[in-house]
Amino acid sequence: MSSPGDTNIPEEAKSSAETNTNKSRLLLFLLLLVATTVPLFLPFPVPNKPVPASMDLFASLMGVPNGSTVIVQSDWTTSTRGESGGEMEAILRILMRKDCKLAIYSAADPQAPEVAKNTLISLNDERKAKGQRIYERWNDYVIVGYFPNAEGANNAMAADLRKAWSAKKDVSPEGTYQSVFNSPVLKDIHALNDVPLALIVTASNSFNIFIERIYGKVPIAAAVTGVMGPESQVYYASGQIKGLSSGLKGVYDLETMMEYGINTPGPDGKIAVEWRDHPAVKGFPGEVNFAKGKLYYPTLHVALTLLILAVVTGNVLMFKARRRAKA
Repeated sequence: MSSPGDTNIPEEAKSSAETNTNKSRLLLFLLLLVATTVPLFLPFPVPNKPVPASMDLFASLMGVPNGSTVIVQSDWTTSTRGESGGEMEAILRILMRKDCKLAIYSAADPQAPEVAKNTLISLNDERKAKGQRIYERWNDYVIVGYFPNAEGANNAMAADLRKAWSAKKDVSPEGTYQSVFNSPVLKDIHALNDVPLALIVTASNSFNIFIERIYGKVPIAAAVTGVMGPESQVYYASGQIKGLSSGLKGVYDLETMMEYGINTPGPDGKIAVEWRDHPAVKGFPGEVNFAKGKLYYPTLHVALTLLILAVVTGNVLMFKARRRAKA
């Protein structure tokens, strides 16, 4: 039964309008599919100027002493692998090239430690293909595990790291589970201020808790998703964190600096990434630097362009339809 407002609209007109709407939706979805798929197979370069927060993160990572231990709170899973996964890979590539030891744990998701471990395995395959040293579990990194309460875990770590992680074990080369503090990674670490940097890679509110509880005990750097970027920027602007990567832009920034460094002339003598009054920071030219950022960032641009065109086209057609209705 038709509603009172539909009495003046012929059934044939309504049916035709619904058909046209369905066709438009199908066309839009097909365009979206093409727009987000083709750039993955035919990537094109996107000019990039890293933002100060990303440059500070890169400089902080490069400033970590070679061979030192870094603590990483990895609170992301495969649902944000495009952003968080790209950030994690870039950060680990930098630290692994500096022979840093890694203590990785999660305070947000029980699946996160396994996801982090798989990321390390993937990077080890990459290093093996390049003839580089394989990162060994226990000797080069330990998976500390999952803490079900972020606030309690971070508070305990800030008060007494050894006590907070006293029950945590990982697999030794002998195949036995031993205290993580028996490993070369943590044997000389007694408190948070014994490490040069603590990192958090997250897609959740654990970011705020981490900073609130850890700040002042150790220098902090962070990598968050794009939607978290604006609110996270406050912590960077206030100086509470030493660097920040936000979303795909942050991933592409890190990859760009891994290739070109900061204030470092390339083979042509030109500086690709310039940061006024900042000391030069070398990158890793020729290494596997560009990965998820270079792959997904162009796709994001194409998808956003399509979105803008769809909104503009939709409004133009709606305006024309209203004018015809009034005529």
